[in-house]
Amino acid sequence: MNSTTKDTQEHPRRFINVEGSINLRDFGGYTTQQGKTVKEGLLFRCGSMTDIPEHAFDDFASLDIGVICDLRSHEEAESSPTPAGGPFACRVHIPIWPGSSTQFQETISKQNSGPSTDQFAEFMENVTREIARDHLEAYKQLIRELVSTDKGFLLHCSAGKDRTGFGAAIILTLLGVDHDTVMHDYLVSNESSALFQRMKDRMLENLKEQGKNVKVDDDIIRVMSGVRAEYLLGAFEEIDNHYGGMSGYLEEIGVSAADEKHLLKKLLA
Repeated sequence: MNSTTKDTQEHPRRFINVEGSINLRDFGGYTTQQGKTVKEGLLFRCGSMTDIPEHAFDDFASLDIGVICDLRSHEEAESSPTPAGGPFACRVHIPIWPGSSTQFQETISKQNSGPSTDQFAEFMENVTREIARDHLEAYKQLIRELVSTDKGFLLHCSAGKDRTGFGAAIILTLLGVDHDTVMHDYLVSNESSALFQRMKDRMLENLKEQGKNVKVDDDIIRVMSGVRAEYLLGAFEEIDNHYGGMSGYLEEIGVSAADEKHLLKKLLA
């Protein structure tokens, strides 16, 4: 099987199997409220691409991506660099550094007991609210890259679910996809078994480096590696409260009427 064949075992039609990738998927294919369809093969989202081996570069190149927007912080990008050259040369670094699961782990490591699922869920809801409220310039640049490319567009962060999830939600909403469908796409990250395993391995590694022999609770890992509807709902609430709704937010990040017309023509069928 070619490594870019859609992985029907994880989620039919959505996940793309490129060796070493995490949570890589096409977020086209949805029907808009106006009866159009978001084109497939143009909009992609994923987590870190650090582990994509050289022999899989051609598989990634077959996606024909014209710009990769890397939303990871400088520290994340330096410690887990994207492969250099080839199909990754179109990478544009747009660092966003809200609260992170790493910071959360550092906080709870000072406690005698482990974190609760509710603690982490509350933390991530606040992080997603911050992403929506305080990182206008980053998403403004992301939209400019989307407008400018005449090929495929990919946005990613470390897990491809929080900073990336919010960015994909903005794009789908701009294209006229309804709220429930936008939420569905956001929650698809929960179906990525590779993301769960990667998060578990990294947490075990961090604990080992700290000299701790602590059993890792799979329920905690599921919360850390996943998303909940209330995270994105909280982000939309911030947009309503601070920008008067999505139209105000899009205006704030510089989406003009001409930009919208261009994107609708380019990305809808």
